[in-house]
Amino acid sequence: CLSTAASSTPGNSLFAEMGSSPIVTGSTGGGLCGMTLRCWCWRRWRLYDHCFLTSAFAFFFLSVVVLGSVAALYASLMITFNVPTTLSALGCEPDNEGSWSIGVFYGDSPFSLRPVEDMNVWKDKSGAWPVANPVLTCASASDAGFPSNFVADPFLYAQGDILYLFFETKNSMTMQGDIGVARSTDKGASWQQLGIALDEDWHLSYPYVFDYYGDIYMMPESSAKGELHLYRALQFPLQWTLEKVIMKKPLVDSVIIAHDRKYWLFGSDHSGIGTKKNGQLGIWYSNSPLGPWKPHKRNPIYNTDKSMGARNGGRPFTYNGNIYRTGQDCGETYGRRIRIFKIEILTHNEFKEVEVPSELGVSKKGRNAWNGARYHHLDVKQLSSGGWIGVLDGDRVPSGDAARRFILGCASVVMVGVLVLLAGMLLGAVKCIIPLSWCARSMGKRSDALLAWEKSNYLSSKLRRFCSRLNRMCSFLHGRVKPTTCSGRLVLTSLIVAALALMCIGVKYIYGGSGAREPYLFNGHYSQFTLVAMTYDARLWNLKMYVKHYSRCSSVREIVVVWNKGIPPESSDFDSAVPVRIRVEEQNSLNNRFKKDSLIRTRAVLELDDDIMMTCDDIERGFRVWREHPDRIVGFYPRFISGNPLEYQGEKHARNHKGYNMILTGAAFIDSRVAFERYWSEDAKVGREVVDKYFNCEDVLLNYLYANASTSKAVEYVKPAWAIDTSKFSGVAISRNTQAHYRVRSNCLLKFSKMYGSLTNRKSEFNVRKDGWDV
Repeated sequence: CLSTAASSTPGNSLFAEMGSSPIVTGSTGGGLCGMTLRCWCWRRWRLYDHCFLTSAFAFFFLSVVVLGSVAALYASLMITFNVPTTLSALGCEPDNEGSWSIGVFYGDSPFSLRPVEDMNVWKDKSGAWPVANPVLTCASASDAGFPSNFVADPFLYAQGDILYLFFETKNSMTMQGDIGVARSTDKGASWQQLGIALDEDWHLSYPYVFDYYGDIYMMPESSAKGELHLYRALQFPLQWTLEKVIMKKPLVDSVIIAHDRKYWLFGSDHSGIGTKKNGQLGIWYSNSPLGPWKPHKRNPIYNTDKSMGARNGGRPFTYNGNIYRTGQDCGETYGRRIRIFKIEILTHNEFKEVEVPSELGVSKKGRNAWNGARYHHLDVKQLSSGGWIGVLDGDRVPSGDAARRFILGCASVVMVGVLVLLAGMLLGAVKCIIPLSWCARSMGKRSDALLAWEKSNYLSSKLRRFCSRLNRMCSFLHGRVKPTTCSGRLVLTSLIVAALALMCIGVKYIYGGSGAREPYLFNGHYSQFTLVAMTYDARLWNLKMYVKHYSRCSSVREIVVVWNKGIPPESSDFDSAVPVRIRVEEQNSLNNRFKKDSLIRTRAVLELDDDIMMTCDDIERGFRVWREHPDRIVGFYPRFISGNPLEYQGEKHARNHKGYNMILTGAAFIDSRVAFERYWSEDAKVGREVVDKYFNCEDVLLNYLYANASTSKAVEYVKPAWAIDTSKFSGVAISRNTQAHYRVRSNCLLKFSKMYGSLTNRKSEFNVRKDGWDV
């Protein structure tokens, strides 16, 4: 195919002819603006109208290829699709309402509650990890056969030492809320899903459960029905019957408390004219929870800003003779946080409450924490032991996050298109914005009636005039900004860089999930680990960046810095979301990496060099794999030890031999109790002396000790998306001379193989995991 300008020779078998009614909008005679291009291709003795090889088409095609390649590269390196492998296919789908889950807290009072991970609670002492929040998620319900997108609004009910938890679960199939129930026999460390306690034809939530004269009642939110229903348990906890419609109002998040020989109902009615959404609160009183209910003289008690905590956020509780109400602060987003109020006056005519401080706060990990974006419901209860337990729901994303991210992603992609179009105009590849052949006036042969209609049609005339004026922008820009000048090149470069950046942003928002780095479940539970880094004074700048990054990872509980040499820093010198402990060593030895530490409270330890940077998701994957195999060294850098004599080589050697038999402990998970005991055993004494002699090979020694103690597989590999050695930028790397470093390690291999046996017969293959994490 050729354009008119390119096919004007009379002897050419391919020719073009001018379209009717050409309109010239610029100085260039050819192109889509000046005339209707018609490229005639000879095929089977017929002429076809194709214009695929124009400069504009080539430019846009090249732009799509380049931008698409950059976006794909960015997605492969930066976007990790966190898909827990244990979930039901129908559960935990992305939901614009959020990804709510439920955590457990303990304390000596309702004002000193701490999360379960801080209390070092173990589900089973034989297990290799303590329990961490959240203890109840959509996965908990989905794996039990009740597909759920999220769980929220938890209420506790105790029968002796058995705890029951009632909660809203959003059904993934019907997309409405049902009331689920779970049971715990270990004070909330683990929960057994019992099923759906209540399922109606309308949305249910906020299952407030209480006793009254020997019966158990539930008053869930039924605002979608327009009424407030009270249910009585026929066979607790799964069979309920409607006892009474106690109010013909669509009350939201209602609770009942007993005070001064009367019952008081607190709830929000958002249906009235002039009511403030999430800022309204009303009170009713009665001699019985069954009613009849009379309105408080000052109703509505609140009709104010939604950030003031008017809407209830859980069960009111009594402590030291005072009544406290929890309210939702919905200012920045729905359910942003909990506020606690002390009720000072509650009579038929008066009501007064004041806000009181609470230690319950949000983790510094932000969205990487399960409740980092919002938490909006708290229920507390005093246990028979005298201590208090609380259940709190939380979410790592704000309300409407999924829709917001999709809109921002699409807007970024649209802006990329605009910038590409501008770049094409400056380069001269695009000579008009809208081809006039798209306008009705220049679309080939028409009847006289149609032409008469077009001439008389005002809208058509305006559209053609607008298109013509719009197309003049191409010539105007190309004339003002010359790509051959320095300023033109700068403008063009800026457009290209901005387009690439926006393309990556668009991909991140559309395909990057919630933006959080979530932990991975194992056997229905989350846990945490201790991160151990060994360093010295010359690498302090490296360590500060390291601590700031990894302390935000979801499952990191504490960072222990093994300080080998120089003046140690203070813990306050670090920007950390978790506690940082500096362990100063008397001797500068690599053996200190595996030194016994009684202050480490988790069995899982991540030994990670302070010069390695990788994504939190890669760290979480490694932790998930280690929990499957706590008897192994699970890490990110594989090696294959082979040859006669043995020779230490890099990962490429392992890839070439399609397997590995060693994992470097500079980035690996280990069982602190097992690994440290083995490393400091009497059998390992000679090996530790070799490490001190060469100031090297401590990780090689641990691999030999693991292999020597087991007849099965001793190491497990997890591939990181990317990893950067930051010490290479500072010149403080311990192994700067790679060849000399490898020679020393080869000597260690010879010595350790004589002491502890060979590793060569322990080859593990890549890409055997179903999740593909060991490719």
